[in-house]
Amino acid sequence: MPDDPVRIAVTERNFPDIRFRTASPLEAGALLRLRANGVSMLSSVEISRVYLADSPDTELAIVHRYRREEMETDWMWYIRTKSMAVVEAPRRLDAGIEVIVESRYRSPGRSSSGAGIIQVRYSGLTWKMLFDAVESVRSESGTSVAEPASLFFVAGPVDRIESYLKPGGRVLVTGFDAFGNPVEAAHTVEVDLDADDRSSLPSADASLQWRATGERIRISAHGRSALSNAKPQALDGTPIWFGEFHWHTDFSGDGQRPMRDALTAARDELGLDFAGPADHMGPNGRYGGIDPNRQAEICRSFDEPGRFVTVPAAELSRRYGHTNLYADSFDTFLSIVGRFEKNLAPAWSKEPDRYDFASLARLCVAGKSVIVPHHANMDSFVREHVVHDDGRPFWCAMHYPLPPDRVTVRLFEMVQSRGAFETEVADDVWRTYDGGLGGSARTALTRGYRMGFVAGTDNHCGWPTRWGADYSGITAIQAEILDTAALFDAMFRRRCYATSGARIVADVTLNGSPMGSELLQSPGEERVFRIKVRGTTELTHVQIVHLGYVLKNFDLLRGSLDFDVEWADDRPGRPLEDAWYYVRIRQADGHCAWLSPFWVDLR
Repeated sequence: MPDDPVRIAVTERNFPDIRFRTASPLEAGALLRLRANGVSMLSSVEISRVYLADSPDTELAIVHRYRREEMETDWMWYIRTKSMAVVEAPRRLDAGIEVIVESRYRSPGRSSSGAGIIQVRYSGLTWKMLFDAVESVRSESGTSVAEPASLFFVAGPVDRIESYLKPGGRVLVTGFDAFGNPVEAAHTVEVDLDADDRSSLPSADASLQWRATGERIRISAHGRSALSNAKPQALDGTPIWFGEFHWHTDFSGDGQRPMRDALTAARDELGLDFAGPADHMGPNGRYGGIDPNRQAEICRSFDEPGRFVTVPAAELSRRYGHTNLYADSFDTFLSIVGRFEKNLAPAWSKEPDRYDFASLARLCVAGKSVIVPHHANMDSFVREHVVHDDGRPFWCAMHYPLPPDRVTVRLFEMVQSRGAFETEVADDVWRTYDGGLGGSARTALTRGYRMGFVAGTDNHCGWPTRWGADYSGITAIQAEILDTAALFDAMFRRRCYATSGARIVADVTLNGSPMGSELLQSPGEERVFRIKVRGTTELTHVQIVHLGYVLKNFDLLRGSLDFDVEWADDRPGRPLEDAWYYVRIRQADGHCAWLSPFWVDLR
């Protein structure tokens, strides 16, 4: 990769030309393959024309464009490249001839599979394009005919600001460009709300002003204004921490950003309290050619309890279901994955057509590690139309074997960039875009699984919580202190909830017990819910879901961001054994939250 790739602002309207200079002569009719790294960019950029610099009218005809599902993949760790197109030399090309590749951003709209095309414009990414000579369109190998060309994307000018109120009374303020990229010039400012003297603010941000607005802070800076989230605190005073632990880096191969850069952004620019990359790990316990000890080394270097911590995580994808593995420490995590090659790989090779929870669970440490299903109610055909030669999807919906594993399968990824997986019936209001495959949260709960709710993005751009210019998954955790062990303990106890990306502050108790609790009751014993919600914009729905249907839809004050209620389920003859309840919330901007369930059993 060149030391000085061309820098371009992501907000530029037109995609820049890529230039190659041939290193050796090429005969007329030679086939040349264009490859590039990064699934995020490949999803949003297409080659429109390839021509000669000294003769703009002389084009290299595009003889084949690769659909995403057929892109030939080379696993070059830290640079995963995919074939984009094959072109044909119109005449003999001498060495030193300059070839220009003209590309464009895909127009927003609908793809042939029905999925929306998103213009993905992330800063901090290096897009590397390669030029190879191949024998045929289907060739799996090729010979490089030019030096690689690289573009490095940087943020554009400040378009808006965002502010995040933290436990302890600090506010982080960050400027973002039109595509949601943190702007380097804006910086992240920490404001101590208890300080009387504001002269200690950096001179570059002397114009920053703030004022309390109820439980939130109104910030003005760079000629713009933003209202923070509400004070992040549970009903019992426990702090609420926001972060994300399902996103991919260059360790996944198809991730596009170095892990250090991604964690730096999570901490310093996106204002997260915790983060953890869940890169694709094989059943041999490695990220392709990368040892997980390297992941541990990088993540540990970012741990600063009280300010920002990392969560040990890996994605373990199978033909029948995808899950993530989380642990309370990297010591626990490394001890588990270190046994994969000997114990997990042989077991999984015998069971290619099911997700073998049991073999994985046997390697986990009870109370110190969890298995978390994600995008559980869709398959690779639904959006991408990716299937095997036999016509079956490349990956399928999750199944939930019985009896349920209530020790290790403790959490469920409710929402991510593909939408929510709450129900079997699609419901755009609640972000459930796919269904009917038997892998939803409600199906799992009905089968006896007792899982709390978390969220992620599953993005491959290295920007935790982000999807395009918006957000698509944040997990909120109620924990007394901010360190990895405390966060994991709270998650294991299911004192956590999922949001679609907004920092909604919410809590619910049942008879004084926190969310995620299992209650043992006698017939007729009272069941009183206490619910508190502090939205980031107007609230439109606060509901209690019971055994798969909406038990209570609360009346809300029009225009209000806040909601408080105490409500009793006093129905006569209500079921008690293995009964479950959870609260879900929706805002006027479409962002939602799902609070971890309660379970009630009969004495």
